[in-house]
Amino acid sequence: MTFRTKNISSAIVLALAFWAAQGLYADVTIRYQSAMKLSGPLQPLMEKLGKAVQSGSPSSIRMKGNKGYTTAGNWTEVFDFVKQEVTLIDPAQKTFTTMPASQLADKMAGAFPQAASAQMQAAQQALASIKTKVDSKMTGNTAEIQGVQAEEREVTVTMDMPMPTVVNQPDASLKMVMHIWTAKKEEALRVPAIRELTGYQAWQKYILNPVGVLQKLGGKLPGMSNVIGPMIEEIFKNPSVILRTRVEIYMPFLAVMAKQMAAQGKDFPPIDPDAPLIEMTQEVTELSSAPVDAALFDVPADYAAVPADDMVRDLLKAQTAAAAAAPATAELK
Repeated sequence: MTFRTKNISSAIVLALAFWAAQGLYADVTIRYQSAMKLSGPLQPLMEKLGKAVQSGSPSSIRMKGNKGYTTAGNWTEVFDFVKQEVTLIDPAQKTFTTMPASQLADKMAGAFPQAASAQMQAAQQALASIKTKVDSKMTGNTAEIQGVQAEEREVTVTMDMPMPTVVNQPDASLKMVMHIWTAKKEEALRVPAIRELTGYQAWQKYILNPVGVLQKLGGKLPGMSNVIGPMIEEIFKNPSVILRTRVEIYMPFLAVMAKQMAAQGKDFPPIDPDAPLIEMTQEVTELSSAPVDAALFDVPADYAAVPADDMVRDLLKAQTAAAAAAPATAELK
C-alpha cells in the first residue's frame, strides 16, 4: 500500500511538472475581495481581527507562461513552476529574495517567535483538551459566479472544549460553518482561466503543501495542527477553484456567559446562540483571460536582494503593522 501511494504521488508530481513545462495555454487574472461582519457585542472585542481581514483584502493571482504572480496584503510572490522557485518581493522596502518553493514553509515557521517553555506547556494542555469534529457535504445548490458554473460544499467544524467553572455549561462548543463555492469540474474544459487555475492549485497542494505549512507552524504552538489540521485537510480535498466562501462562526458559550452576567446585574449585551457572531466572506470580483504584461513577473532593477530569513521576518512584521493601522471597526462591512 505504501509503495502504491508513493507511486501515485510521484505520478501526480510528474504530471504537474509536465503541465508546467508545456506552458500555460491562457493568461489568467483572478481577484478576490474579502469582508467581515461582527455582531454588536463582539465589535470592541474583535476589532484587531476585523482589521487584519480588511488589511489583507483584496488578493489576486495572475499567471502567464510558466509563472504565477500573487498578492495578499503586503505579500507579493512570483512562482516559477518549472524551476519550482518562489521570489518574495517587498515594494515598500524595494527588496526581494528567491528560494526553492519547498523551503517557504520552513522560512515562515522560523520567522514566528518561539513561546517560552511555560507558555508552551500551558498552550499544549489547553489545545489537547479541544476535540475537533469536521463534517462535509455537497448541498446541491448551484450558482453562476463571474460566468462560471459553481456548486456549494458545506464544511462544518465543531470544537468542543472544557469551560471554567464560572460558566454553567460542562462543554461549550465553537462552531464554524463554511459555505465553499467551487467551479464545477467540467468548467475546467470550458473556461481557460479555470483550467489554468486548477493546475496551479494542484501545484500548490503538492509542491507548497499547505497542510505541511500548518504542521511546521504548529511546532511553534504544539497541538495547534491537531485542532485545525482536520479542517485544512478537508478544505484541500477538493481541487476545484474556489470562487466564493462564507464563513459563519458561532460561540454558544458566550450566550451562556451573557445570561449569567445579566442575572448578576452586570451590563452585557444579550447574545443569540443560534446566530453567527462573526461572518467572513470572500468572492471573486474579476476572472479574466486577458493578456498579462510579462514585465509584471520581473523584479525591478533597483531592488536589492536580501537573505530569505530576513525577508520573511520583515514581511510578517509589516503585515502585523498594516493590520494595526487598518480602518476602525466601524468602517467594516
